[in-house]
Amino acid sequence: MAISAEQFSFRQAKPNELDIFIDILERAAFWMEDNKLNQWIPGSFVAPKTRAHIENTISIGNAFFIIKSSSPSTSTSTSALDNDNETIIGTFTLNYTDPFDQMLWTDLVEDWSDAVYLHRLVVEREYKGYGLGPKALHFAELEGLKRGKHYLRLDCMADNKLLKTYYREKAGFKEFEDYPGERLFGRFERPITATLP
Repeated sequence: MAISAEQFSFRQAKPNELDIFIDILERAAFWMEDNKLNQWIPGSFVAPKTRAHIENTISIGNAFFIIKSSSPSTSTSTSALDNDNETIIGTFTLNYTDPFDQMLWTDLVEDWSDAVYLHRLVVEREYKGYGLGPKALHFAELEGLKRGKHYLRLDCMADNKLLKTYYREKAGFKEFEDYPGERLFGRFERPITATLP
């Protein structure tokens, strides 16, 4: 049976769903490694420091699941659905005050805090092709807009040419010079153009 666009939504991850969140990221990391994409290292999300960071992100309400419901939904709100009616099919986090983002952007912009930062966007492989990446980007813009932000920013490993091409050519981001630290990161920004309903 075909899946309609209305069956996809977003909601905040709950503290007791930390392992589900991390499992999705780890599966994506193994897939990237198997496909020679330099982005995430398998095992890195279960490391104590990263696990604690994700746990904190969930606790402050900045970690989200992409949800497929068994019946069409009419909203993309962050309110929880009936767990029997949903399948978790992806993740992302939104940051506003993370020191990592400050480190990556202060050499480029005057006010690094005037943005919402998207991280850890994953859609499970069997749900590719439903436009969930662009929907998540739009949702991130709306969340940033609610907080008075003017930009959506993200990053990736500097040598991940596939992801960089997608952000630049398909998702409408401006690419900046790579962050010149110990590890090179590609940096991308687009102005928030979404409007609140």
